[in-house]
Amino acid sequence: MHPRTAIIVLVGIASVSPCAAQIALPIQILPVMAKVSGAAGTDWMSSLSVSNIGHETADVTALFFREDQSNIPLLGPSHVFVLGPGETLTTHDVLGEWYPSEGNTKGFLVVIGESDTSEEDPFVLSVAGRVFNNANPEATYGQAVPSGILGLMVAPGASNLTGARLDEHVRSNLGVVNLSLFPLDMVITTFGADGTILSSVQRRVQSYSLSQWSLSQLGVASLGTPGRIEVKVDPNSITWDPCFGEEPDLDNLQGIFMTYLSRVDQVTGDADFMLGSSDWYDYIARCEEVPSMIPAHLAFSAR
Repeated sequence: MHPRTAIIVLVGIASVSPCAAQIALPIQILPVMAKVSGAAGTDWMSSLSVSNIGHETADVTALFFREDQSNIPLLGPSHVFVLGPGETLTTHDVLGEWYPSEGNTKGFLVVIGESDTSEEDPFVLSVAGRVFNNANPEATYGQAVPSGILGLMVAPGASNLTGARLDEHVRSNLGVVNLSLFPLDMVITTFGADGTILSSVQRRVQSYSLSQWSLSQLGVASLGTPGRIEVKVDPNSITWDPCFGEEPDLDNLQGIFMTYLSRVDQVTGDADFMLGSSDWYDYIARCEEVPSMIPAHLAFSAR
């Protein structure tokens, strides 16, 4: 990957303006794309559609960041294509078709568009992903995976996922994407429906990588009545200045992450997907404001 593209990924993610609420942006992040066998005979694949909804031709680069490994210095595999104004490109097996050398795995995807478009008439991309169980020849069962831009968190803010469940009917998986230059030590706490702590564990997520765990891997034996998972960076590991100020740069691009929850029907293999919700209470307590990368009208504290 060209070094210029790496800088675009890092600084572009950190400088998302209030227009992020519109979802359509030159940079989009798919928190998980998979091509891998799963529990109970499931066979997971991923499809992706990318639309250029601007008025200029866009050169599009899709960067894949593999799970459970450091992907610095951002030299992961890429797929490049061109979209004319209004065009949409769809792949029904994004990892198999665009990154066949990666084999069966999962990770997250960053989709970037570049053009000579003027600032007065900017181009933007819209993306839609789907991770589905392809085990049944009669039908697929899947979950829509939206762009995760609105799920971006900055430590010491926390991310919450409501509805986690583990019993004979439903199993749940937690995913954490690290968009920082260094590994992040995450504190993951699972609460029962009555607010009691069922498990609190620490897990490390490598640089620019995805890690995913089942509830049982997080120390939860059973959760029949849906509960909640809280994810935050270990406060004792925050040695950088998390207060971005007005102009984020490569020196303080740390502690950036996003989370998702995938719940799978234990019988059919059907699944649903959600992004984590934001709790900025601890960030505001330390920095007196939310980071400039977050639209102010989206920065609600959960407390």
